[in-house]
Amino acid sequence: MKQIEEILENAKFKKMNIPKSFTNTILNFSPNTVESRKLIMKFNIKRKIVALLAGSVFISGAAFAGAKVYENIWKEPEKIQIVTTVLTPEAKLENITEEEAKQTAINKLNQIGFNENIIKTDSYKEVDSNKIMYRFITQDGFSISIDGQKAEFYDIWNESNRIKEINNNLFDNWKLKSNISQDYFMTKEEAIQQANEYLKLFNIREDEYEITRIIANSDYSTDAQTETGYVYDITYNKKYDDTYNPYEYVVIEFYAKDRTLYFFRTENIPYDNNPTEITKEQALQIALEVDKNIESKEIVETKVEKMIVKMNAKAYFRLTDKERFYKQMSTVDYPLEEMVYYQMEDRIRNAWVVDIKYINDWPDIVTSYTRGEFSYFIDSTTGEIIGGDVGDYIKYR
Repeated sequence: MKQIEEILENAKFKKMNIPKSFTNTILNFSPNTVESRKLIMKFNIKRKIVALLAGSVFISGAAFAGAKVYENIWKEPEKIQIVTTVLTPEAKLENITEEEAKQTAINKLNQIGFNENIIKTDSYKEVDSNKIMYRFITQDGFSISIDGQKAEFYDIWNESNRIKEINNNLFDNWKLKSNISQDYFMTKEEAIQQANEYLKLFNIREDEYEITRIIANSDYSTDAQTETGYVYDITYNKKYDDTYNPYEYVVIEFYAKDRTLYFFRTENIPYDNNPTEITKEQALQIALEVDKNIESKEIVETKVEKMIVKMNAKAYFRLTDKERFYKQMSTVDYPLEEMVYYQMEDRIRNAWVVDIKYINDWPDIVTSYTRGEFSYFIDSTTGEIIGGDVGDYIKYR
């Protein structure tokens, strides 16, 4: 009983989110005695205090659900005031060397049977992190990128003369030529077979991924319903139960003519697959409590959906510096040296995405788009706000 009382006392200072279901936790720890009923009454009072505090801050500290205790996921991100793509000394310390990256690229080129003769290097640091993407150009016109922090293959592009030749035979002033040989087209069934062959070539197990998108280009536009195409764009994702992780994927793009690879990329950010302890209703309430201290517009619609998301600092930036957040987003040619970014760890979590739509009386289209709607990411285990995005994330993700 003393342990639970300490948790309730600490909650007032740590501004924790304590779900209503925690009442059941208390009953599990103690028989239905007068003492336990007093503690429950005390808990209810403290819960109201915590609810008032939760609206003005990000939820931090451990969150409690049922009889389990979970560590907090959200940590205040590092603010990056000076944005640069220059390879800084700090970035170099966090990445493998260029020579190590080059050897990784050569090993991958050998593994897939491509020419390993690298003739040019074009590397850069990502704008909002210290990650270096090492990019190497081969004699045959392929560019291969290596993730410097992960020390692994990221993607490869075919920029060879062969691609130019195929395009010249397909297009006339960006319009598909008439009477093109059927050698330049393939069916979706053939495209799937070819994509699976590319998975094997790049040493990726087909049974770990499922196709989630097939786009067949059949003319100068994109039509997902077309049954044949000259270029196919196929996406695979890893699946967990009934949900696909959008951050564990393979994207393959290739021409039907000679089954020529144009683009191959793979990203694998591990998925925490955290349990659901926060209810849909609790997630909505958490988002609304915080949002009322940020946006004064009338809310006309809300919706909530469980999704796999990547943590980001957008909700945090919006909460701590709303005017700058929107100005930086909507201003054309906003000075690079004045931009603010936040550096965060890559964490993929189950979350409730809470979309809040405001009354549409904004003065212009840009403001209506950027400020008319906001989606919060509420961690499904801890109840913390771990990110967000402008617009309807549920609809457009």
